Amino acid sequence: MSFKLTLIATVLFIISASINAVMFAKLDKAKIELQTAINNQAVLERTIQEQNEQIVNVLEKAKKTAEQIQSLNTQYTQSQAQVTNLRNKFAKHNLEGLAMSKPLLLQSKINKATARVGQDLTNITNPDQFDEKATDNTSTLN
Repeated sequence: MSFKLTLIATVLFIISASINAVMFAKLDKAKIELQTAINNQAVLERTIQEQNEQIVNVLEKAKKTAEQIQSLNTQYTQSQAQVTNLRNKFAKHNLEGLAMSKPLLLQSKINKATARVGQDLTNITNPDQFDEKATDNTSTLN
């Protein structure tokens, strides 16, 4: 009888050890899967945080862009008003008729404007305009 009892105890021990080995293997696999899930969650949270920051930056840029567009639209509206004003002024005057009736009056104005444009062109195309010139600093110190 003791042999049967020993045999049964040995079989139960082997079965128990096999079950424990299988359970430990499954437990190790579960631990690895849990650690992988924790790591993936950390990566996901960092990615979400980075994307949220990018969204905030894009929204700020969009707001600035909208403000700039509004400013440009305002400037455009003002310049259109000026263009309309100038067109209305030119529409009131018949320059062709004035040139025919009073050519000397128009000629002197055109000559002055042409001379002024010529001087402006000379000034902006002067190759020496950026050369440094010696200045007398003693007069500014007194």
